[in-house]
Amino acid sequence: MINILSSCTLIIVIVINSLPATFASGVINWNGNNWAMSCDFYGNDLSNVQIAGEGCGGKCAATQECTHFTWTQWNGGTCWMKKGPVSKADAFSTNDPYMVCGVNYESQPSNGNIINILNRGSQTIKVGFFKNLGSFQPSFVAEKIVIISPGATQTVSLAQGWEGRLQKLTGAPADPATWAEIHFNAWQDMTFCDISLIRGFNGAMVFSSADGSLRTGFTNDLRPGAPSKFKVKDSNGYDVLQPTEPFTGGRNDELVAYYRGKVSQGNAYIIPDDHASSHGTTGKRMNLEIY
Repeated sequence: MINILSSCTLIIVIVINSLPATFASGVINWNGNNWAMSCDFYGNDLSNVQIAGEGCGGKCAATQECTHFTWTQWNGGTCWMKKGPVSKADAFSTNDPYMVCGVNYESQPSNGNIINILNRGSQTIKVGFFKNLGSFQPSFVAEKIVIISPGATQTVSLAQGWEGRLQKLTGAPADPATWAEIHFNAWQDMTFCDISLIRGFNGAMVFSSADGSLRTGFTNDLRPGAPSKFKVKDSNGYDVLQPTEPFTGGRNDELVAYYRGKVSQGNAYIIPDDHASSHGTTGKRMNLEIY
């Protein structure tokens, strides 16, 4: 197990033969410590080193910028050192009974509003952050753009009360695209989010909260089976689907009907009245998976 020999030194002793055969699914048991079994952290990798389990925490503590770590059996034992603001709430449960994750110390941004963006696709993506200009007034000028490699994660901190959307930028900001809308510190300080197809589709998205209390969205590519007349290309030549309600007005009812058969109720705004697709949580740490 882990003993703290000083304020900055952690030692992990993993007794593999004594581990139970099964672990409670989805539950991370910290037991009041800064380490736990069968858990991991998304992205923010700093470096890795082949090392025995008992040296991982100490190696992280001795490495500049390392704030948290994961140890796995890969390649005979690898310590994956990670950087950036971290909380135990950022960890997620795994099915590997020998994996260990831990933090040197927990740090919090001043407001605590965090989004971990995961690129689930096979190509590098650009993701824009568009803060609303006002109520029901979307912006088309990104206040921030991040570039994420396939399989990588980018963590972004957002200001108190931030309200707007995240958008995979395959074309211009006003081109048809899937919108991931979010409002931090809203009613009773809750976080509200949704996935919207109203302004188009250029890839699937899933929102979830780090504490497991919220999950919404979908993972399937909606383009292949869509009515051909709604299949278009954005300004960069990327295959997209038209909006269900274009900025010019009207509604594409055939496209709405198609989406109804592909996306389960409550997992995406297809028309503005789909209020069951807006979900709230008290959590301030969110994940957005982009496909």
